[in-house]
Amino acid sequence: MKKVILILALCLMGGVALQAQTQKKHEKQEVVKLKNGHRVRGKIVTYAPLDSLVIQEDDGTLQTIYWDRIKQITKEDWQPQQSMGSDFTPGKGPQKGYRGFFDLEFYKSIDAQSRNHFGFSTAHGYQLKPYLFVGAGAGMKISHKQHFKDNFGQKADFYMFPVFADIRLDLLKNRYSPYLDFRVGYTLGNKAYGIMFNSSLGCRVGLTDKLAMNISLGYSMQSTDIVVRTYGENAIKHLDYKPDYPNFQNDPYHCLSFKLGVEF
Repeated sequence: MKKVILILALCLMGGVALQAQTQKKHEKQEVVKLKNGHRVRGKIVTYAPLDSLVIQEDDGTLQTIYWDRIKQITKEDWQPQQSMGSDFTPGKGPQKGYRGFFDLEFYKSIDAQSRNHFGFSTAHGYQLKPYLFVGAGAGMKISHKQHFKDNFGQKADFYMFPVFADIRLDLLKNRYSPYLDFRVGYTLGNKAYGIMFNSSLGCRVGLTDKLAMNISLGYSMQSTDIVVRTYGENAIKHLDYKPDYPNFQNDPYHCLSFKLGVEF
């Protein structure tokens, strides 16, 4: 008996859905034709003549489309919305395919032995999903005469050349989107080198289909060999040349990271 009731309920639900589908086919819907050939079907709910419009698709998804991408707006017989693949939608959010980044970076020390440093990085990869980017990159960072003197009595710069894997999560598909970025890799350098990790929380502002600005704040850890020099009862840690002091240990740098960049 229960099976019969279940079958009847499924048939009733299917009939209701079919009736709704048939009714829609006799309705008109607004169609936004884009310059790249795509069409977005639904109901326009917000209309800003100098900026953009918002259209609601059949599944309830709201799409913001900017006027510089629109070719024509018409009304046509109802049709299902054509997918752009993997839920990618027109707009100024991340699009499927190649994605590249260039960032200017500043690192603020948050422990006793690390020092402020600055630099740049570039990452390149592929946007697999609307929310997921996977890639790899490299960069250069420098601390300008801010650490302790070497054994020649000179304050020398130190350089870092990180190579890393990059995973980025864009939390929205819109023009404005918060994002999380994770970089893990290895750094080569004259004083600070070894495993590196950087996590960032930022905001993306889409300018075109591919071009966008990014700004972020994060945490950075950089493995490095720290010399421990003992003065009486005090042990002082700082960077120096390893051959001169046998008593050294691996103590990571801990910094806040600030990044301003562009993606293309």
